Amino acid sequence: MKNSINLGKIFGIDLKISITFLFLLLWVALSSLLNGASLGVALTELLFIIALFVLVILHELGHALTAKRFGINTQDITLLPIGGLARLEKMPEDPKQEFLVAIAGPMVNLFIGGLLFLGLLITGFFSQPLSLGLIDQNLWMRLLTANITLFLFNLIPAFPMDGGRVLRSLLSLRMDPVKATSIAANIGKGAALLIGILGFFFNPWLVLTAIFIWVGANSEASAARVQASIKGLQVQDAMMTKFFQVEGKQPLESVLQLSIQTGQHYIPVTSNGHFLGIIQRGDLLNALQRLGNRAPAYAAIGIEPEGLSPTASLKDALPSLQTNRVQPVIEDGQLIGLITLESIQQRMWLDQKMRNSQKSSPGEKADMV
Repeated sequence: MKNSINLGKIFGIDLKISITFLFLLLWVALSSLLNGASLGVALTELLFIIALFVLVILHELGHALTAKRFGINTQDITLLPIGGLARLEKMPEDPKQEFLVAIAGPMVNLFIGGLLFLGLLITGFFSQPLSLGLIDQNLWMRLLTANITLFLFNLIPAFPMDGGRVLRSLLSLRMDPVKATSIAANIGKGAALLIGILGFFFNPWLVLTAIFIWVGANSEASAARVQASIKGLQVQDAMMTKFFQVEGKQPLESVLQLSIQTGQHYIPVTSNGHFLGIIQRGDLLNALQRLGNRAPAYAAIGIEPEGLSPTASLKDALPSLQTNRVQPVIEDGQLIGLITLESIQQRMWLDQKMRNSQKSSPGEKADMV
């Protein structure tokens, strides 16, 4: 993910932190100090936020490690101001596996919450008269409350929360996955509407949460329809075979002219027939500014993917297109095509037109009588 800092690896998974998260920490510290808190109290607030996001990391690891049991790797885990994001290569197609992957995160929070409750119980915290002030002053009690909140919030039956995936997996046991996703998405939209109304009267953050849920529900339903429509197709069924490419030593000035004249924003670069990589429009302009017009084309290469086989499943190729919007199609070491999300959408559109044409064909109707 762009605008993030790599903190290293955990269980072989890249752990990243969004730059905006650092601004959150700064905002928490400054807010405490500006409200008259001492330096010690401000540091305690920072410690709580950091501990909270450690819980978020453990939550995401629950998803990632469970997915790994089913042969699905996780690209990275990124900390954001609104929580964490574990980018799995894909979600399991088996509803039972999807259920286990989705529920694993909340169960981590429930387990940690149970340990914190047991620790507070043993130390006698609950034997004293409790008040909101006392709870707010105890770091461990605040973390217990945070775990319970994470557990309950993530089980809201709405995408992109875990509860939406749990609901979809349970529905998929009895019906078509696309229909199950549509039902789960509509329930999510209903939840978003209720949260938005509550937020309008009580808390503006709930309004933002509602928007997040609504967008996530739409995105998930759309993705499910795409997955269903390309089922059984191969990469070669949706790849572009007519495109322009340049030699690695060709000057950048001519590459720019080619891009302008053809409208092609992704320019493959080859050397003696060997594929080197792809120049994106942004990388081309940056290279021109840094290196000048006469620099070689290979200096502007921004994408160096391994490439897809033409006979690979189109469905399996989708995750790689989420990272790089264009992928080369390689056969016997030669570049034979390019595939993009747009080319897949065009294939879907053509297939839909053909299906509609067949349905309205008089010959088809006569055969059915």
